[in-house]
Amino acid sequence: MTDTTSPIAPADPIRRMPRKIWFILGLLMGLVVLNYFDRQTLSILKPVVKAELAFDDNAYSLLTFAFMLPYILMYVVSGRLIDRFGTRICMTIFAVGWSLANIASGMSHSFAHLAASRAVLGAAEPGVFPAIQRAILNWVPVERRTLAISIVTPAGNLGAILAPPLTALLATGISWRGAFVIPGLVGIGIAILWWFTDSKDAPAGQPAPQPAPQPVAQPAAPAERVDEGSASATSLLKDKRFWAIIVVRMLSDPVWYFYLFWIPGYLQERVGLSLTELGLVGGIPYIVAMLSCVVLGRSVDRFAVRGHDPIRVQLYLFGITAALMPLGAMITMTSSPTLALIIITAVITVCQIWFVGFNVLLAGLFPIKVNASALGMLGAVGASTSLLLNLFAGSIVMQFGYFAIFAGLAILHPVSAVILAVVIGRTRPKRAIARAN
Repeated sequence: MTDTTSPIAPADPIRRMPRKIWFILGLLMGLVVLNYFDRQTLSILKPVVKAELAFDDNAYSLLTFAFMLPYILMYVVSGRLIDRFGTRICMTIFAVGWSLANIASGMSHSFAHLAASRAVLGAAEPGVFPAIQRAILNWVPVERRTLAISIVTPAGNLGAILAPPLTALLATGISWRGAFVIPGLVGIGIAILWWFTDSKDAPAGQPAPQPAPQPVAQPAAPAERVDEGSASATSLLKDKRFWAIIVVRMLSDPVWYFYLFWIPGYLQERVGLSLTELGLVGGIPYIVAMLSCVVLGRSVDRFAVRGHDPIRVQLYLFGITAALMPLGAMITMTSSPTLALIIITAVITVCQIWFVGFNVLLAGLFPIKVNASALGMLGAVGASTSLLLNLFAGSIVMQFGYFAIFAGLAILHPVSAVILAVVIGRTRPKRAIARAN
């Protein structure tokens, strides 16, 4: 969504962005790909690293805790650091930091060393997201920011897609340690390029940074008059709709984080996939999730154009997709790798659809100027409950087996869909209110 406070010239195909800006966007894509890639390496190599360093699933839970606790804390403060010191310094420090942590993970010879490396990784990684947003605002012309965001944003899923095959290739072709070290060295190289590319000043004639645009491909919010002048982060906490979304994120986010950290190991240890086989099929759930989000996002847009309330449409979508989540309880009932992968793909796809849907809710329910604050708070609370789950997941698996945890996770999205329908759905019109010209 472009800023409507000043006239904006339409994008002219003759007026192209300078090559330097395209190069900056390429570096941002590379950084966010590595960000997702590096956080998944340990989960993909879990069986190998467990055997090498002699730890069990209970200890693996501590490794996820070591990553997520500093991740949550830095999620809150990294934006302020970027506002104060700029993207050149902060992005370079963040990227070098998580790259060195990844290298240290590959050089670990004890569980304690590995845990310390994961903690540094968790502290450095969340800063990339506000840094990307600020860099786009600094460098990209207003009329091209939507294009820039649409190019850079999906790159995180590309990291998740590329991680299984490339990690397997590095681990089998070199060693499991090389699978950590080589991406770390690549990250340091890109960070150095960023330092020399992101000069102190934006291009000549570039407008001053403006508030972040709405996420791409989001339907227009219903025409509700919102007092932007009185909007604040404090006002959000007085809104029961926002509290409903907080509760829902606390319930539903742990499903995503558990699948992110535990499924690669589960497919190898319980389903019987080799590391090479995991590399071939591990990216399928994320590919399906990306395509599904695009298709469903366009569908919500079409309903909005026809006069339907996009918030209500999104709530229907939450309910329909949540009905698929009980399939997750059936994963332990099959020994078929194909069926297990289909179930996992369905769960991961629903999780991604919900993350996009939350952005739709925020954009339609709350003032633009507090959307970033809202996203930060929701990300922190969702990651907090996810941290607790991952901390105790190892003990649950060892005492009760995987079925107990998969069955428990399978009901969280249906419960969340009911909460949203009761608190938000009953206040929504069936048809969107016509907008004033």
